[in-house]
Amino acid sequence: MKIQFIIFITILLYSCGKTPKADFTWSPANPKAGVEMQFINLSKDAKKYDWNFGDMSIGKGKDPLHTYSNAGNYIIDLTAHNGLSSNTKTLTITVIP
Repeated sequence: MKIQFIIFITILLYSCGKTPKADFTWSPANPKAGVEMQFINLSKDAKKYDWNFGDMSIGKGKDPLHTYSNAGNYIIDLTAHNGLSSNTKTLTITVIP
């Protein structure tokens, strides 16, 4: 019974594919408050994406658009998923007035 379980888990993990590598940037490079900006997803081996924009907003999708209402520093998290595997990249963005 234990060997069957180990084989099952091995097959399950192998079938989930590669471990993703989360990465992103944004445009414009110096975003302004009140102006829509584009997040550019550079992740590898991922099928699903979860974003935390650092201003109490979240998003999904590969390359979301977002507008910050206020100037300041925001901590952005992108979590890239591939089956049971995931990876998170965190960067700080400065939004100017």
